[in-house]
Amino acid sequence: MAINIYLELFTKVGIKRIVTSFFSYFGLFGVLVKPAALFLPEILNWGWKGYFGLVILSLILAIIQRFPRRTFSSKLSSPDSAIEIKVGDIFDEKGHIVIGVNDVFDTELGEIIKPSSVQGQFLARVYESNFAQLDAEIEAALQPLNQLRREEQNKTRGKNWRYPIGTTITLGTHDKRYFLTAYGYMNNDLTVESNSDYILRSLSNLWQEVRLKGHSMNVAIPIIGSDLARTGLPRMALAKLIITSFVVASKEKYVTRKLTVMVYPKDIDSIDLYELEEFLKSACF
Repeated sequence: MAINIYLELFTKVGIKRIVTSFFSYFGLFGVLVKPAALFLPEILNWGWKGYFGLVILSLILAIIQRFPRRTFSSKLSSPDSAIEIKVGDIFDEKGHIVIGVNDVFDTELGEIIKPSSVQGQFLARVYESNFAQLDAEIEAALQPLNQLRREEQNKTRGKNWRYPIGTTITLGTHDKRYFLTAYGYMNNDLTVESNSDYILRSLSNLWQEVRLKGHSMNVAIPIIGSDLARTGLPRMALAKLIITSFVVASKEKYVTRKLTVMVYPKDIDSIDLYELEEFLKSACF
């Protein structure tokens, strides 16, 4: 799996960057060597072997500089927290996991919840497709918030009780929490709508829930709103939104030790990892 991810990163992201860096290094060496050869002609009169050596050296340096990494991170200056960007499967992470949901907390796979989505995999892989158990735990976690809900009588499929956008609940155990945060509005035609305001509201409530129940353990979050939520925002913008929200929340009050923003390998075509790394460095002031 790891080898396949590296190959995808190399072919989809890295080649153009490596070629650009190669010509930069080769041009730099050429600029430096030619004037030096005027003063040291006997030492620097390499001929074709010398140029071939410069090609190899430039290529090696370009690969070292530009070969895509599966993970990179930056620390905040204050508090003692870090943000990591990682290509991989969120369910392989050891810490707590964020699951994006809609405002009625639907769980039915198929037309309502896409099986390949993070929420769909959550049901299949964590609850072994046991709808009854997951629904019971969700209802128990939502019970203290029942005064905030309203019934949607025109919704004929799935659940009918709507909760405010941003509603966040916690499932799981002390060692493995699952934070479910409602960032999208489930229409009666079973399409989900969201926008930057909805996502920011859900993230704000999410960080508060993590403060209360995360016990400073690492938290992994997918790029929520990037699949069927119709946000109109590209994955790159959503990733930056998550990073910025976490930084702002952490500056206000400590949230957790490390946040890992997960990028699925199939999505790397739509994520410029180099640009995201530069953004991360600038955001973690």
